[in-house]
Amino acid sequence: MALALILLVFVSFFAVLSNSDFDLRTALGGDPGVTAGAEEETAPAEKSDRCFLFWCKDSVSNDLQFLWVTRIIMPKGKYIIYSPSVDESIEYRGEYKSIGNIFYLYGIEGLEEALEQYCDIDIEHNIGSDTEAFKQMVNNFGSVTVELKESINYKGSFNLILPRGSNVIKGDTLYKYLVYTNFNHVQSEEIRAKAFEEVLKNVINEDNIDNIEKIYSRIANLLYTDITIVVFTEMRSYINDLFNTGVKETVAASKPNQI
Repeated sequence: MALALILLVFVSFFAVLSNSDFDLRTALGGDPGVTAGAEEETAPAEKSDRCFLFWCKDSVSNDLQFLWVTRIIMPKGKYIIYSPSVDESIEYRGEYKSIGNIFYLYGIEGLEEALEQYCDIDIEHNIGSDTEAFKQMVNNFGSVTVELKESINYKGSFNLILPRGSNVIKGDTLYKYLVYTNFNHVQSEEIRAKAFEEVLKNVINEDNIDNIEKIYSRIANLLYTDITIVVFTEMRSYINDLFNTGVKETVAASKPNQI
């Protein structure tokens, strides 16, 4: 009799639960939205910002001439550009060496690793050039405008004469100007960053959206890069977004921790 009464109580209890919104899994601490034996699927988070290294070396000596560490923040179209002098001394492998000397001794792999440590960032890919390739690539996309507070009249390993004010220049003059800023200009990081902004705007814009394959082909054939055709294909959606958005904002970083 007692056993029958207990069974009747349990049957009635679960009958009530089955007709209500009560979830036994929730009551026992489980996730009501997950079926037993199934795993939750989480879509991978898409990166909102990526870091790249752009660099240029001398065609004859192979010495590093200038570089830009660039953080691209999407979907804002914001570019933070850091362009230290090649003579700047940084720590790498337990010793202080100039950035140019690190490149000379350890190549692009060593330079990339050193800059990652120095700036506390992860560099995804790099694109480099030599003297002549740099000039050609700049000329392919048009002139660059640089604003000078003072005139330049330099005669040394090369000649560079630019008047004060606005100057519209092509690849050869831009190359000399960027090399010159390494040793003859205050606030050279900001100056090189501003010049690179002009180059980026000439390339990364909506007008070039239909020319992305041609631009990559030029880069792959003319420049040095670790962006293979496979990587380019994987990045295609991201690259399309870059060109559709354009260069909306740039920030010239003067210190490595600002990148």
